[in-house]
Amino acid sequence: MKLDNEFYQLPLSFDVARLQQEIAQFAESDWRAHHESFQGNSAIALISVGGSFNNEFKGPMQPTPALESCPYIKQVIASFGEVIGRSRLMRLAPGYEVPLHSDINYHWHNRVRIHIPITTNDKVIFHCGDKLVHMGKGECWIFDSWKYHRVVNNSDQMRVHLVIDTMGSSRFWRMINQASLAVGQSSNAQTDLKQSFKTKPLIFQPEKTADIITEQVNFPIVMHPSEVKALSANLCQQVRSYSKNTAQASEAFCQLITDFSYDWQAIWSQFRDAQQAWPHYHQLRQHTLAQAAPFEKQVMVDAQTHAMKILIHLIMGPAMSPELANPIAAGAEPSASKEPSTGKQLLANNQAIAKQQPLVNVKDKPKVKQANAQTFAAPESRNSPCPCGSGKKYKQCHGQLN
Repeated sequence: MKLDNEFYQLPLSFDVARLQQEIAQFAESDWRAHHESFQGNSAIALISVGGSFNNEFKGPMQPTPALESCPYIKQVIASFGEVIGRSRLMRLAPGYEVPLHSDINYHWHNRVRIHIPITTNDKVIFHCGDKLVHMGKGECWIFDSWKYHRVVNNSDQMRVHLVIDTMGSSRFWRMINQASLAVGQSSNAQTDLKQSFKTKPLIFQPEKTADIITEQVNFPIVMHPSEVKALSANLCQQVRSYSKNTAQASEAFCQLITDFSYDWQAIWSQFRDAQQAWPHYHQLRQHTLAQAAPFEKQVMVDAQTHAMKILIHLIMGPAMSPELANPIAAGAEPSASKEPSTGKQLLANNQAIAKQQPLVNVKDKPKVKQANAQTFAAPESRNSPCPCGSGKKYKQCHGQLN
């Protein structure tokens, strides 16, 4: 989520000794390597889709067996009183780093990740934009994940953070805006805040039951037109604001995604999110991505980020998640259907589409006719044949952008 400042320290603190005691129970085999093969990075899922160890973003979130064995960590998560999404213990080995990246995708558009350091030292540095901080043991932080960020562990110790994803209620954001310490303000304002900054500790209560509210709805089966329009308008604003884009390329790109939002509305007004409309929505996505592919290196939102990357990860991919129509299928293939963070594979797929399919004018777009609508149910898994009858696996056909 975009924030006004790079880092915020929340006015909360936690029992480090108790946290360390609870994570000590886990064996080395409990830690899973990072799903994008970041060397030295590993994790234990605490809240996930279906409550199993996976890297899914889509579907009802539930506590895992690992969390059930950590009573204080449960109390920590429950203490926020928020609806909680994906949460985990994240480990960074000595001498390694979390590589530079930005989280410009649908999941992170409206969510922040709360960090609570459990084991760390002052040689572990978190970089975000042009700011950097050391997050101390037992402290509580959030940061602007939309900016490029990385973490460097220059110590000889393993760093472990408890990380908790949430959108946050009004109460949460009042705490951020009124009681948290912002890093990124002027030095005078920051000094004033530090002098009055106090944290409220959370003491472990052995007899207390922790009630955690978890996300049950996070991705749409078919995105509502109003959200498509809002996200498209926001992307256009970023494209037009970046001075190094040419006016011609910026306007052509923005016209393309604006047309996409209008055509999405046209399909919705006839079918809403009915299964018979899924082929039409998918066809519109593929057609638009094929037209947008030539803009990959022409249109940026900043010096490091292609507009196509945001288009894919924020709008096109999340615009359809038909597998969520089948709750069993939503978690059927946990390791293969993660939301990609780099966009390289999707960009490659869409470049191939562009080569195979000639670009056409907006006025020549295929018409959507109810008589030709195709009805099919969500597959049992992403490796199942696509119900559209193409002969391809679902993840390579109607599910390839999910």
